[in-house]
Amino acid sequence: MEIIELSWLQLSIAFISLLIPAAILGYYKTGLNSKMFIATVRMTLQLIFVGYYLEYIFELDNPWLNMAWIMVMVIVADFATIDRSELSRKKELIIPVFVATFFGIILINFFFLELVIQLPELLAAQYAIPITGMVLGNCLRSNVIGINDFYYSLKENRERFQFFLSCGANRSEALYPFFQTALKKSANPTLASMATIGLVSLPGMMTGQILSGSSPMTAIQYQIMIMLAIFSGTILSVYLAIKLCNRTVFFENDMLDESILKN
Repeated sequence: MEIIELSWLQLSIAFISLLIPAAILGYYKTGLNSKMFIATVRMTLQLIFVGYYLEYIFELDNPWLNMAWIMVMVIVADFATIDRSELSRKKELIIPVFVATFFGIILINFFFLELVIQLPELLAAQYAIPITGMVLGNCLRSNVIGINDFYYSLKENRERFQFFLSCGANRSEALYPFFQTALKKSANPTLASMATIGLVSLPGMMTGQILSGSSPMTAIQYQIMIMLAIFSGTILSVYLAIKLCNRTVFFENDMLDESILKN
């Protein structure tokens, strides 16, 4: 069975579904309707732009152009991570988070694209860009959870951190329990998805492949690979982000520079 293509008229009908959440949010005066409208418009325009642009990228399929697009994705994710983590846009944070996300993505991409899928061409657009997008989106979410928890927990429990230091622990040893908690919280959403995938939900990539005509077993194989890539990438990027940021956000006396925090 061939995939059913949607016309723009058919797609516009889908927006009628927003009347339901709009009515509920409006009744309880949440003030979210304007945000919902803005988010919907931004999502639509961004995806239309990306759709046209990706057609151009897929047609050219140039590794350097594909890498440039991945760089743009990482840069946008970098600033989104800083903002959603409620941290200040300082170079002490922006550069380490970018480096952590970039190397986390590149290492995972190389492993899965070149060693697992074994692409005939390096960074083939059809595989590299969608897979990078899925891994990067989850890395962003985990980075936000992990980085926010680490630094704000450190602020709220500064006496505990200082106590560890006063007992003779070095900075890494004193930060260990905060690092541990941040990693747990950042990993939990992905672990929950992995534990229930297939039984509770059919993820987007698997559904998309089935709709495009792939066999369910092929779709399952790719989905397993994607979930492994997402989990490996998220943990690696969170670990690197906190480790690299810690090199620049502490004073010489091992106290956190709380000017990096917005609250």
